[in-house]
Amino acid sequence: TRSIGRVSLHQATDAADEAGLAAACVLHHMQAGRTPVALAAIDRILTRRVRAMLDAHGVVVRDETGWKLSTTRAAARVMAGLRACGWSASSDEVLDWLKNMPLDPPLPVDVLEQRIRHTGAREWRAVQLADVGDAAGVARLHGLVAQWRAQMQDPRPLPKWLAALRTLLRETGQWPQLQVDDAGKDLIAALRLDELAQGEFEQLPQAGRRLTLAGFTAWVDQALEAATFVPLAPANEEVVILPLNQLLGRPFAALVLPGCDELRLSPSPEPPGPWTAAQRATLRLPSREAEEQATRAGWRCALQTDWVDILWRASDDSGEALQPSALVLELQLRETARAGADPRLMRELPARPTMPPGAIGAQLPLEKISASAYEDLRICPYRFFALRQLGLAEADELDGELDKRDFGNWLHQVLALFHEAQRGHPQPPGPSREALIDRIAQDVARERRLNQSDFLPFAAAWPRVRAGYLDWLAAHEATGAVFEQAERRCEMALGPLALVGRIDRIDLVADGTRLVMDYKTEDIHKTRARISVPGEDTQLAFYAALLPDDTLAATYVNVGERGKTERVDQPAVVPTRDALVEAVMSDMRRIAQGEPMAALGQGAACDFCAARGLCRRDFWS
Repeated sequence: TRSIGRVSLHQATDAADEAGLAAACVLHHMQAGRTPVALAAIDRILTRRVRAMLDAHGVVVRDETGWKLSTTRAAARVMAGLRACGWSASSDEVLDWLKNMPLDPPLPVDVLEQRIRHTGAREWRAVQLADVGDAAGVARLHGLVAQWRAQMQDPRPLPKWLAALRTLLRETGQWPQLQVDDAGKDLIAALRLDELAQGEFEQLPQAGRRLTLAGFTAWVDQALEAATFVPLAPANEEVVILPLNQLLGRPFAALVLPGCDELRLSPSPEPPGPWTAAQRATLRLPSREAEEQATRAGWRCALQTDWVDILWRASDDSGEALQPSALVLELQLRETARAGADPRLMRELPARPTMPPGAIGAQLPLEKISASAYEDLRICPYRFFALRQLGLAEADELDGELDKRDFGNWLHQVLALFHEAQRGHPQPPGPSREALIDRIAQDVARERRLNQSDFLPFAAAWPRVRAGYLDWLAAHEATGAVFEQAERRCEMALGPLALVGRIDRIDLVADGTRLVMDYKTEDIHKTRARISVPGEDTQLAFYAALLPDDTLAATYVNVGERGKTERVDQPAVVPTRDALVEAVMSDMRRIAQGEPMAALGQGAACDFCAARGLCRRDFWS
C-alpha cells in the first residue's frame, strides 16, 4: 500500500468560490507540468461549473462521467416536436419547434409568429388560417404544421409510434441532423428508431398495448433520462473527469477533489432504494456497511496520488453553514494534510464606471406620436429613444396567464359595443339593459378567445362591476349627458408631426360641451393621483388636443371591481391641453436639433421598464 501523497486542503466560501478555486488548482498543476490532472466528479453541478471555466482557458478535457442523454440538444429537439404535436400544445411550443427545424426551402416562421402574437392565440389549436393570412409561404407553413400534428394524434402500439416519429423527423428535416451528431446517434439507438432495431419491440407481447401521444411522449422522456451520453474523448487530454471510485490503477499526476463537504461526501452513504437492512440482505443488495467500505477504499486510493487538492464550501446556496466531510476531518486530526495556499492570482483592474447613456435621436424623426409615447418621453427620454424611435418593443408572451390588463382590454371593448348598440335606441335602466351588456360581454370573451378557467376570477367579479357601472350610467344620463361615440380614432396635425390616439368615449353634456372620457380599472387612489399635481397628467390633455373644440371637459371613469364606478375630473383641461401642445412641439424641436436623450433612472418607472437592460440601469456608477 502506497502512502498518501502531498495533500492540500482548501475551504471555499460558497459554491461559486469553490468552482473558481477548483479550476485554479487544476490550472496550477498544469502550469507545473503535472498532467494529466484528475477531476473527481463528486458533485455533478459543481463539476459542470469547473469544466466551463476550464473550457474558457482552452483546456483539453475528457469527461468519462458523461451526462444524461435527455439533456443533449438532439433530445431537446425530439421532445420539442412531440410536445408541439400534443392536442393542447401552446403556440409558443409549436413556434419553438419550428424555429429549430431545418426547413428546406426556408419558410417564414418569423412572419407566422408575428401574426399569431397579433391575434394572441395562446393554444395552437385556436390558430386559424384566417388568423395567419393568405400569403403563400405562411399559409403553406400553417398547413404543414396541421399535417404533421394530425398524423401524431391517433393512439397506436409502440412500434408504430416509433415509425411515426421517424417519419416526422424525416419530413421536418431533423433525421439527417441526428445521423451526423454523436448524441443523435445515441438517441436513435436508445429509442430504437432505426428500422432494424425497431424489430426488437415487435417481439415483446407488451408492445402491442396502444399508447396515446402523451403516453408515448412520457416513454420517450423516461428512455432518454435513463440513457447516458459520453462524448468522444480527445487524443491528448490534459484533464480527465471521472467518478471518485474509478481512480484505482489510473496513473494521474495530480488530483483535484471539489465537493468534499458533509453533504456531498458522506463516509457512510445512504443506500439507494426504500429497502430495510433485512430486505437488502435477503435481496443480496449491498449493505450500508459495504457501501461505507467501498467509499473509504476509494478515498484511500485517491489520496495515494502524488498531488491532491481537497476542497469544500463553508456555506450552501441557502446560506446554511457546512462542515467538511468526516473523511477530511480525519486527515486534519492525523495531521497528514496541510492548508493549501489559494492558487488564484489577484489582479488590480482599472475602474471602468458605467455612466447613464445619452442617445441622439435627431436622425430618427417621428411622423406620429401617441399619448403613451409622449408619456415615455416625459418619464425618460432614453426610454422614448429605445422603444419609440428605435422600435425595440418586447414581444408579449403567448402562454402567459390573464392579468388585469387583459380584463381592462376586455372591459373597454364591452363598454364600447354596449353604448354603440344603444345609439339611436337607448334602453331604460333595468333588466333589459343588464341582459344586453351580459350578452355583449359573452360575445367579446368568445371573440378574444379568453380561456374560461383563467378568466374565472374576472368573470366572478363581473356582476358587481356591471351593477356599479349601470348605476353610475343612470345617474350620469340623468344629468342630460348623451353618448356620442366610443373608441374614436383621432389625428391632429402639428406641422410635420401628427398627434394620434383613440379616445375611449365622447359624450355631449347638457350645455353642449364635449366630455372626453377614459376608462380605468385601477385602484381609485391611483386614478386620483394622476390629476393631483396640475400639469402632470398627460393622457386626458393629449386626448383633448385631438379634438378641435375650444370648450372641453375631460374625466377618468374608474370602473371598480368592487362594484363602484366613480368619475375623476381633470380641472381646466383646455389650458392644460394648450400647454401640452406647446411642450410637444418644443420637445420634438429639441430632439431634431440633436439634444441628447438622457436616461434618467429615477422613480418607480424603472421597475418595469422594457429598456432597463439596454440602458444598463443596474450597473451605473
